[in-house]
Amino acid sequence: MAAAAPGRPLAADFEALSYISSLVEAFQAFDSDSDGLVTAPELRGLLASLGLDKTEAEARDMLARADADRDGRLSVEELLDVMNAGELGLGALGAMLQSALPQLEAAGAALVGADELARVLGALGNASPEDCAAIVECLDSDGDGAITIEEFRQMADLL
Repeated sequence: MAAAAPGRPLAADFEALSYISSLVEAFQAFDSDSDGLVTAPELRGLLASLGLDKTEAEARDMLARADADRDGRLSVEELLDVMNAGELGLGALGAMLQSALPQLEAAGAALVGADELARVLGALGNASPEDCAAIVECLDSDGDGAITIEEFRQMADLL
């Protein structure tokens, strides 16, 4: 099994994965035109939903600092950078998810459940069925016990 960062329990990775998933979910909820980018007013609403009340000026300043490509809007990757998600040490988990992606796509899976993920990652020797159930639970935004292949791909790419 190769998911946890050295010296960290796998459960810590799942907590961090859940945090990142909630940030992505909040981002998508406040991306009012679904273009994959948020403006300063959208960012302010997003931060408020996370319990971080900011003024319009603070949201604009935060956006300006985080806006790596200087387009005046924030991408989900830029949001994760500003929220220090990169410091959570999930590179190994991201690599594990990336390793499963080709087989999941080749199988034509539209939805990925814990059993399907366990079949793929188990064959690769990367994760137990319990680990796979925890991954799906972290990423399952609607509570149906599965995630879309697009959501899986996005999270694998973000980690």
